[in-house]
Amino acid sequence: MMKYTDLPLFVQHSTVFNAGDIDKLLQMDHLPDEGEVDDIRHLPEIQELTNAFIGDDSTRNTHLQLKAKDYLRSGAIEMAWKVILL
Repeated sequence: MMKYTDLPLFVQHSTVFNAGDIDKLLQMDHLPDEGEVDDIRHLPEIQELTNAFIGDDSTRNTHLQLKAKDYLRSGAIEMAWKVILL
């Protein structure tokens, strides 16, 4: 299980994730690697999000975190991490 200090700073300072979300994210032993993250880029729901906010990284990141929060709600912690790390 990861420690709070293992989280990327942008996750630690996120206004999207609450304490319960952070607890779920910490259940992973390690973060997905770059290849695992790249594997989800082709999914229609992910492409839609990334294409909708081209040129607006702040809004894009917020919406990716909101999508990750949806995955956390359904118990898909690894998928949530992949979305966060896009």
